[in-house]
Parts: sequence; C-alpha cells; structure tokens
Amino acid sequence: MLVHRIFLPLLCIATFAATVQVASAQDVRKLSTEPRRSAPLGPQDLARMDFGFGELRAWLLADGNWHIEGTVQHRSGLCAGYQLGIQFGVGSPGCANVEWIGEPVYATYQRHCNHALLRHAGGDVDPVAREHFDHITCAQRLIQCDGNCR
Repeated sequence: MLVHRIFLPLLCIATFAATVQVASAQDVRKLSTEPRRSAPLGPQDLARMDFGFGELRAWLLADGNWHIEGTVQHRSGLCAGYQLGIQFGVGSPGCANVEWIGEPVYATYQRHCNHALLRHAGGDVDPVAREHFDHITCAQRLIQCDGNCR
C-alpha cells in the first residue's frame, strides 16, 4: 500500500508535466526570399518591395509600412495557435549570409483546429526597416505555432 501512496502521486505529476510540455511546444517555420523592387510612379508615391513566399505575399514601403497575407495550414486534429510574421535583412544575392535587422514582428494570431487552412492578413510599421530600406535584400516569413503543432 505504501508503494501505491508514493507511486500514484508521482505518476500523476509526471503525466501532468508531460502534458504541459506538449501544450507549450513552440515551432517556427521560416522561409526567405529576395524582394522585387518597384519604383515610385509619381512624386507622392513611395518606393516599394514585394516579397513572394509561395502562397504568402508581403510588401514593404520606404516609410516602414509593411503587410503580409496568405493561408496557413494546420496539420493536426488537435488545436494550436498560429502567428504570421516577417523579418527583414541585408545580405548577399539569394538571401545568403543575411544579417537580420531588428527582431521578427508578428501581424496575426489565429487558433487552428482539425487540419484547418486559414487566411492570415496583417501589417504594421517597422522603424528599423524604414531606416535600412535602401539596403534590404531579403525578408523571411515566419509562421510560429504554439500548442499541438505538426
């Protein structure tokens, strides 16, 4: 009986710790690409960079405004939270030897369940990207997942 009194609570604690560990698992999927630059059409227009990440698209204006949108796939029957973000960098052609400027910034958060494919869209202003706009040669999109990620 003494073994049951000691072992059972320890088993419950170990099971709870394993559950907490799975629930707090974090996964970040990254993909980098070079920009396609657009010249201003008129004196009021700002220079713009466009980035294509397959199903996801993003743009950055010279004043630091950026936007990212597209679909994010969840590959589990259980639920998880997804954030879509971007980070800009300076490096060699082909996004080689990139030095990322600033921290990644996330624009969206959505909870996905049951293998959901959901549309994410959002943006912000990045003063660091504005400051380095003329030198940016690369961007990476980040899909961060918290929970039951696959």
